[in-house]
Amino acid sequence: MSILSKTWLQAWSTLPNLKFICNYSIDSKIIDAILERYMDNKIPIDKFEFSYGLEHGSREVFPLIDKWLDIALHNGVKHLLYKGTCSLSPSIYKRIDTLNPSYPLPIFTILASETLRELVLTDSDLMSVSLSNGVANSHSLRKLSLSRVSLDENMLHNLLNSCPLLVGLVLEYCPGLKMIELLNLQKIKSLSIWAKINQRVIVQAPTLEHMSYFGYLSEELDVVIECQNLKSLDLSYVMISNGFLPQLVSKSQFLERLKLVNLPRLEGFYICRSKSLEVLYIRDCEGIWEIDAPNLVSLDYNGDQAPELKIAKEARQLKHSKIILHCSSSLNAVWFCKLRKFLSNSTSWSQVSLNFYECNDINISDLQLHHRIAIPQVDVLNVDIM
Repeated sequence: MSILSKTWLQAWSTLPNLKFICNYSIDSKIIDAILERYMDNKIPIDKFEFSYGLEHGSREVFPLIDKWLDIALHNGVKHLLYKGTCSLSPSIYKRIDTLNPSYPLPIFTILASETLRELVLTDSDLMSVSLSNGVANSHSLRKLSLSRVSLDENMLHNLLNSCPLLVGLVLEYCPGLKMIELLNLQKIKSLSIWAKINQRVIVQAPTLEHMSYFGYLSEELDVVIECQNLKSLDLSYVMISNGFLPQLVSKSQFLERLKLVNLPRLEGFYICRSKSLEVLYIRDCEGIWEIDAPNLVSLDYNGDQAPELKIAKEARQLKHSKIILHCSSSLNAVWFCKLRKFLSNSTSWSQVSLNFYECNDINISDLQLHHRIAIPQVDVLNVDIM
């Protein structure tokens, strides 16, 4: 095709998005040849994704990685994704320390770029990065993602201070951080945190609109969230007090979307006259929930028990309503009547899915005792008996 078409040759040899996986010495030779051509011809690079694999196992490649990153930065890269070699089980860390040392990522050289908009680091080590040469300020970076990146509170503080215009931040399982303290982030709009065990998290960001928090079920987990302009909030696997959630919802006057997954020991809560809430998703959260949201348009409930939801009249005109129940215990007429009564409280349901693992014989006369309950209106009914 390259011989037949100059257009094709020009197109494939000047691709702006590059993805390289360096596992063997032969890989480094191919990558080096390609990037030298990009450097010599000053071919623009929009997205540069590089993965440094375990099999390479040598410090000799480090100067080449320095060179490749430098070429990408000089050629105007906007999106830089780097994955190192730290995604290994602790049992084999000691065995590979001498064979496969962590690459000393030149983080502040990268941040000094005037074109970089997004930086994604995975399986990297920033604990040994020296701050003696000063910290470069990045006025172009808008999104920063750190997944399984080793760093301490001081390094995180310096990173955030050097990126004053960040609008998106992801922190996922970062060893070395005993506490995540995010204060006075003036431009931040989106935040995603996957916390470790016993890791304290404090978030105070007046501009934050979208937050996702995934924690471990730990007694000592301490979460403080003060964000008045939240539009969406996802909380998963978090030990919180019963008063935490209602207080957070009441302070967030613009909250439109709320997702709650596996919040143990939460006895339920009351959404009090939330005029902004439109979408509510509840999964594996027991307790009595009272929903008073007149503008609610979507409700998803997923659990192993019939929901104990008290929905105000104003919130019953739902455009989308979905109930999924995974029932592992033995069922009887009382259970079905309870479910029927709940479903009858709303005008109609878009979808109801019931997955049964065991069910007792149902006496029709027992069901008829509750004949006064209105017949639920369900658009789609899925029943799966295992």
